[in-house]
Amino acid sequence: MKERKKKLQGASGTPDFRPIPMDADGEADFYLEKQLKLKNVERVSDILLLVLTLGFIYVFAVLFWIIPDADFSPEENRSLQTAPTLSVESFFSGEFSNAFADYMADQFPCRNFFVGLKAGSELAQLKMENNGIITGSDGYLVARNDYPDNEGSYLEKNLSAAARFIQAAEKEGIPCVFAAAGRKQDVCDSRLPGIYGSGMSDRLWENIGETSGRLGLDICNLRDSLRRDDESGSQVYYKNDHHWNAYGAYLGYAETLRAMGETPYERDSFEVEIASVDFFGTTWSSSGVKWAKPDTLEYYRWEGDDSLTMRILEPSGVFEGYEGCNYETDSDGTWAVFDSVYVRRFLGEKDKYASFLGGNYGYTEIRSDSGENRETLLVLKDSFAHSVAPMLARHYDLILVDLRYYRQPILKFCREKGVNRVLFMYNAETLTESAYLNVLNAGLS
Repeated sequence: MKERKKKLQGASGTPDFRPIPMDADGEADFYLEKQLKLKNVERVSDILLLVLTLGFIYVFAVLFWIIPDADFSPEENRSLQTAPTLSVESFFSGEFSNAFADYMADQFPCRNFFVGLKAGSELAQLKMENNGIITGSDGYLVARNDYPDNEGSYLEKNLSAAARFIQAAEKEGIPCVFAAAGRKQDVCDSRLPGIYGSGMSDRLWENIGETSGRLGLDICNLRDSLRRDDESGSQVYYKNDHHWNAYGAYLGYAETLRAMGETPYERDSFEVEIASVDFFGTTWSSSGVKWAKPDTLEYYRWEGDDSLTMRILEPSGVFEGYEGCNYETDSDGTWAVFDSVYVRRFLGEKDKYASFLGGNYGYTEIRSDSGENRETLLVLKDSFAHSVAPMLARHYDLILVDLRYYRQPILKFCREKGVNRVLFMYNAETLTESAYLNVLNAGLS
């Protein structure tokens, strides 16, 4: 037997499975016996794999039908697909099968665990991003924004509409300033892995500069000043969200005030209130990086901001029952009226950034009850202006309009509302995703 084992081993001592001649003194029979034993072991492993696979399928199939469907995912901050209704038309059009696939993906048991597992496996393969979110240094999660093919078209249309409006408004004695904020990728590019670089960002901002210069539009570039602070080590954007944080908002406020010919208040004249130490924003929701640390959300308070009243044109009653909120109706419609610019109820929810101004609405007013005679500033904006508005309210009564949700001839609106100044405050991504500033052309003929 010892001689047979030696003959079945190669020079390295490992089994040698080369064919053995049938006349090798019965050694072929010994080899066949070994193969049969190995075959039995392989059969057990195959059966075990089959049982585990079928068990996984059946267990999760049962859980899928037992666990109630969820309508909303707080972690991802989005509505989930619920069970679609089957009809002959939806079946043959493919609409039902597409909706059912989304339903299966959204309602899969332990979905959040598997989302995190997938993100971890992507990073373990050194891919450095998952679901379009780049994992940067020091815990930064940054949405990847490549240079879209339609960017030039949308940017041209938006800046052209803004330039035409500003020319018409300033003829009527209403000064205007256009402030453009950087995307997180534009400002925090030093936090990204070296393979990404700043080429896409630089290309976009060169295009913004060239287009605005050709149109005669003076752009207040908020990207460069914040980028310098970021490169010096300051945190100017949330690590888990696409917005600038309170300090970044202050830098945007100060730069904008100087562009308007005003003197901003010094940073130390504001009292920093820590509103939440548990903020997970939009980039965290998309990244699947469940192990990320939360951000701190701050308010820059100032003496007298408790005398501000905020009114949101909101007829659907979504703020019913909120502390400090009442509903009023006048000739313009139904208003949710707050005794503060901060809707603190959102601090107990996933979307904590919505505590600034209560979220995205088409028309919001912020006025002081101090009796002081102040100018009215119209802010045409996206959500980047929300955390800046409480600082601007230290200087002006504000009317904030989001043209995605409130479409009116804005020059006529300025006349009717007694607007003294106009500020455009937009993130660069907003300017390149659609041409909705075209509404500014209404009434300029």
